[in-house]
Amino acid sequence: MKLNKNVVVYEPVEIGKDPIIEDFVILGKPPTKAKNNKMKLVVGDFPVIRSGTIIYTGNTIGNHFQTGDNARIREKNRIGNNVSIGAGSIIERDCEIMDNVKIHSSCFIPEYTIIKKNAWIGPSVIMTNVLHPPCPAFKRYAPVKGKKCCHGPIVEENAVVGAGAVILPGIIIGESSLVGAGAVVTKDTPPNCLVAGNPAKVIKKIEEIDCPLGFYKQGEVYSWRKK
Repeated sequence: MKLNKNVVVYEPVEIGKDPIIEDFVILGKPPTKAKNNKMKLVVGDFPVIRSGTIIYTGNTIGNHFQTGDNARIREKNRIGNNVSIGAGSIIERDCEIMDNVKIHSSCFIPEYTIIKKNAWIGPSVIMTNVLHPPCPAFKRYAPVKGKKCCHGPIVEENAVVGAGAVILPGIIIGESSLVGAGAVVTKDTPPNCLVAGNPAKVIKKIEEIDCPLGFYKQGEVYSWRKK
């Protein structure tokens, strides 16, 4: 693998076939407090990692991964195939992002978030993971120790989160649901529903949404999400 002189790699790093790695990328960066780092960054085949991206050590990333400029991905995340992380977005540690997820620019995804297959996260979406910040129990009761004090949202398969939405800790965004732009989601959303507002409320079923431009009939607007 041939890299430009201004790309920084902290070993151990394993990258698959035919990577495109642009200028000023940092790969395998250890956390500030890490001592004798033994974690490894693994990235699959055909990645496109754009300028200014920082990917920490301990991540496992699938094939056809892409980032926008200046994306930040902290340690110990599990990221599937065909995932895109937009420019300026931040993925904190210990998240699971499954296949075919698209995260647009300037998003914040906190620790212990789960985003399932085919989900679509619009620009400037903010997800949160602590009920009462800055809570001193944050580290002692993280979900990896069997507690639920600190947990990011769970975005189910085929869900769509519109631009600028805010999702509170531990909220479940239902399968094939749509969160309207600018919504503040304080309760779990049912599947196959449009929710919007502050606080977000169910507006209608997905099959009741019309296309104002007439490209889709009523009931077909989000049929493409399941293809």
